[in-house]
Order: sequence, then structure tokens, then C-alpha cells
Amino acid sequence: MITGFNTNVRHGGRVFHVQTEDSGRDHPHVISHLYHGGTILASEKRDYAEQVDAANLGAVVRGLMDEQHRSMLERLAGGEFDRVIAERLGVGESTDGSTESSGADERTPGQSEVQPPADEARAFGAGVVSEKPLDEVILDYLVDKSRSRGSH
Repeated sequence: MITGFNTNVRHGGRVFHVQTEDSGRDHPHVISHLYHGGTILASEKRDYAEQVDAANLGAVVRGLMDEQHRSMLERLAGGEFDRVIAERLGVGESTDGSTESSGADERTPGQSEVQPPADEARAFGAGVVSEKPLDEVILDYLVDKSRSRGSH
């Protein structure tokens, strides 16, 4: 099993995460996921069972992973996932009001806020997506809860 690739990238005013990993010789496939706030928006899976006996299997798998990871990033930047993003997350505007993608690779993402549609009924969970990992959200909640208990 080869260590995977992880990239955070800003698109349309939001930060997305692309993760590509190898499932190993016993399950010979490479899988990439496009995430936003813990939600998988797209996946791509490529089988390499026919190449499992290759002498240079590590290099073969690394090449497949690199190609698939770059493809997912390019497809995001090219707008291929914009429709599913709008459907799953709502029409998003960046903090400056634009809906354009910078396509730039962001290794240390800033905060981005998902706004629910103003003229529609809110879907369950709309507007509560956080750019922070779940463990940080939970820790922040616990710290706030602890502080509020201390003031009573």
C-alpha cells in the first residue's frame, strides 16, 4: 500500500479537499474523493488488478495515483463538479461576491462560509458546514461549553 495524496484547493470561494489513496495488493484499486466539509461530492476508482504482478508495481501505482489525483483537481478547476456542488451545497458565492474559481492549490486554507439560499426553505444542515476538521469543531464546542459552565 502506498501513502496517498491530499490537497486542499479553493474553488468558487470554498475550500475543497481531494484525497487519493491506494487500497493495496489485496484490493488493487486507486480511489480519489472530492470532499467539502466532510461530504463526498465525487469519487473516481481505478482498478489495477492486471498489473499487480508487475516488477515495478510501486512505480505503476504511484503513477496511477498521481494521474488520477491531478485529474480530479483539474476537473474541479474546470467546473466539471460545479453542478453537483450547487445541488449538494447550494449556490455559493465567495466572500468577495464572485463565483469564479481561482483554481490555486491551497496548503493552508482560510475560512470559507457556506450561505443557504435566502429565498428558499433551508435544507437540513444548510449553513452549518465548517472548514475546520470535525475534531476541531468538537474541541471548540467543548471549550465554549466549559467556559459557560465556569461563569455560572
